[in-house]
Amino acid sequence: MFAEVLSNAGYESKQVGSGDECLGYALSEYKPSLILLDNNMPDICGLDVLQLLKKDGLAKDIPVIMVSGEEIEEQAKKQGAQDVLMKPFDIYELIHKVRIVFE
Repeated sequence: MFAEVLSNAGYESKQVGSGDECLGYALSEYKPSLILLDNNMPDICGLDVLQLLKKDGLAKDIPVIMVSGEEIEEQAKKQGAQDVLMKPFDIYELIHKVRIVFE
């Protein structure tokens, strides 16, 4: 869903299906401009992925917007998240939060 919404708003995106895949992609030579990180993934908690990203020299400056159905805003921001998007969300809220990162 994120990929389609972002594409329709003019953004290029890459969707991955797990925390390990996210880490591999973010820590590779391709450095994303932004990571939308779901807290509920099959292999590792999104907050744990966020913590690993922020400890890595190459990935620590990549803005991260956490996505969750649980109240994690305070913890996510303490760990370095740029913002938090609560589920369920409106697509316009998603686009607004992404645009703020790129201002």
